[in-house]
Amino acid sequence: MNHSTLSVGADVHLKDIVLRAVDQRDGHEVIGPLSVTNNLPGAQSAAATIAQAATRLGYRRIQIGYEATGMLWIPFHHFLSTSPLLEPFDLELVCFNPKLVADFKDALVLRRPKSDERDTFDVAARVRFGEWPDSYVPGPFWQGLRRLTRYRFKLAQNLSREKMRFRSYAFLKWSDWKRAKPFSNLFGATSAALLTEFTAAELRDMTHDQLADMIAKRGRGHFYDPHAKARAVQRSLRSSYPIDPQTDEMLTATLATQLDHIRFIERSQKRLDQHIARAIDPVPNPIISVPGLGPVITGGLLAEIVDISRFPEHRHLAQYFGISWERRSTGNFVSQNTRLTKVGNPYGRYYFIQGADKVRQYAMEYKAYYWRKYNEVSKYRHKRALVLTARKLVRLVHALLTKNQPYVRPQTPLHAQEGRARL
Repeated sequence: MNHSTLSVGADVHLKDIVLRAVDQRDGHEVIGPLSVTNNLPGAQSAAATIAQAATRLGYRRIQIGYEATGMLWIPFHHFLSTSPLLEPFDLELVCFNPKLVADFKDALVLRRPKSDERDTFDVAARVRFGEWPDSYVPGPFWQGLRRLTRYRFKLAQNLSREKMRFRSYAFLKWSDWKRAKPFSNLFGATSAALLTEFTAAELRDMTHDQLADMIAKRGRGHFYDPHAKARAVQRSLRSSYPIDPQTDEMLTATLATQLDHIRFIERSQKRLDQHIARAIDPVPNPIISVPGLGPVITGGLLAEIVDISRFPEHRHLAQYFGISWERRSTGNFVSQNTRLTKVGNPYGRYYFIQGADKVRQYAMEYKAYYWRKYNEVSKYRHKRALVLTARKLVRLVHALLTKNQPYVRPQTPLHAQEGRARL
């Protein structure tokens, strides 16, 4: 018997891996539900079973597909790609987005049964169907860099949530603090000390001189007029809602704990930034020449892009990261109200938007573009302008990586220089 291709589906879990294999041509089952442990001996057993079946039945080509379930599939994928048992065969490994398999299941059965054996068969059927999306798995170095940059993204999300929660609790304790703004930074040393070390009752009992001396001490001489700050604090205390003393004491303890957590996340971010900078230093990195883009942002972008040749044009790069807009049309009508798709790599999108926010502060052409887009609308001005600036940055990053050339600031036109000189 000489069949052409063996299509294998794998359902990867934390403890085990379930596999099923079918013939690509007629769909009959070659390997029934096989469960192995998700470790090195289990993967070796799975590879041996697949190789034995393919050899016995005359398969020369093996296709193995699995869903990208977190990071559980990565060691299994690396083992299969380097397994000597599968080297004699024409091996293809396909990593599916789980949504593609979930939508495919709906077309197979009506009642959508759910079990590991059924899920594995559905993955095998999806492999057999073909029309795969581009499946790219970076090498070990880039996998490691992704762990650093993606975890930093998670820390940034957690830090944002904790700061929002801190502001909510601070409002309960001192309702007029945010409106009055005695200090420009809520999380500054002096502001944080007032919120986390003293109850509202204790601050009200302080004399003006005591409060001014404490502000001068905590501010380490940075405040030009501590007495003016003390008066602003006392005014905001008088205009805030009264709070029960017991609630006040417990809120103060909660705010102190929250502040410790915020400071811990910030220290962890700095530690990760150092690791990312060291890891990316020996890598050719033309985009670090763009004003405002440092090793952390460029490291996050390179970790997600890896090989720029995967994206023939900048629009493909924008679509991959979800920095593109939905197109809605019917007949001769084309809607002008379009939304950001956000269907794509969220990590790269985060670093592109963070990079756009930095570049607009250092590069004049990006600053001008940002403000032009900012003034075009009256709603969501900053978010809209920032995402559009990120889309403009995508074109620059694609061009620099494709040409492998550093950024060169555009020359100012002669008439603009003359006009600036007259000013």
